[in-house]
Amino acid sequence: MKKKVLIVVILVIVLVAIGVGVYFGVNQKDNSSKNKKEVASSSNETEPIPEDVEEPVTYLEYPDKNEYERQILERYSNNNDFKVIPVSREKFKGYLVAIYEPERVHAVVTSKRGYSGEYVDQMVADNNGLVGINAGGFADADFNGDGSNPSGITITKNTMIERTRYGNSRGGIVGFDSNNRLILEDLDSDSVVSRGIRDCVSFSPFLVVNGETKSIPSGGGAFQSNGRTARSAIGQREDGIVLLLCVDGDRTKGEGAKLSEITEIMKNYGAVNVSDLDGGTSCQLVVGDRMINDPTSLNGEHRSRPVATAFILEKDDENNGDMTAVN
Repeated sequence: MKKKVLIVVILVIVLVAIGVGVYFGVNQKDNSSKNKKEVASSSNETEPIPEDVEEPVTYLEYPDKNEYERQILERYSNNNDFKVIPVSREKFKGYLVAIYEPERVHAVVTSKRGYSGEYVDQMVADNNGLVGINAGGFADADFNGDGSNPSGITITKNTMIERTRYGNSRGGIVGFDSNNRLILEDLDSDSVVSRGIRDCVSFSPFLVVNGETKSIPSGGGAFQSNGRTARSAIGQREDGIVLLLCVDGDRTKGEGAKLSEITEIMKNYGAVNVSDLDGGTSCQLVVGDRMINDPTSLNGEHRSRPVATAFILEKDDENNGDMTAVN
């Protein structure tokens, strides 16, 4: 009898022990799962950004600005030299580059002057540049000019390269004075010197001068105001930021920009002075070591051509321009 009672007591103790073990085991598993969820939630909310990773710029930095202003003023976190902004309309697409230090923008001339022009990417490489765009005109009979000599007054870093004014309507100078302001005026060589023009090319028409949109005679030819073609332009905002604009166009398909559309885009981005630059197959916008636009020839071939001059953004000692900024 005593033996049976002892066996029953032992069985009861074993069953109780098993029950207690199961209870605490399940409870511990639930608590462990709960703790993991809490840790994960806490990690998502409070995990700091590593010190060596910069936060992307957000629109919250300029909440009172319109979309165009935010695009200009909110710089890439990894590039304090320039910003590339894609632009497009129904008949064209292209790029606008905002340059934040106008004192670093210079006019440059083909190193083969008198013999041939150069592609803009070569001018950028030869002149310690980050960004470049084709600039002034050159002799171009039947669109077969070699770009060997710039047409009209041309100055690069206070050195007069060409003193003769254009003999036609494209007689204005497009360039920067000693105060780094974009000057758009019809000046002779003596006036350019007395006005302290440090860098310039010659071209026209001027689209906006001192905030006033200029009246441009209408015309339907490819390079006339109502014609559609690839176009390049330069402008400057009141705050000094320089704007370079290059849009693609294929005349065989009726694609490209009208001058009025170039004016509209530049004014949207705050430009108070704007001039047209050489267009068509000459259009070249270079960032780093590559051309990012897609120019076409008169018959629709996808190619560019040597030109006489370009405006470039020169590197500085603290350059940290990130070429990956362009998609």
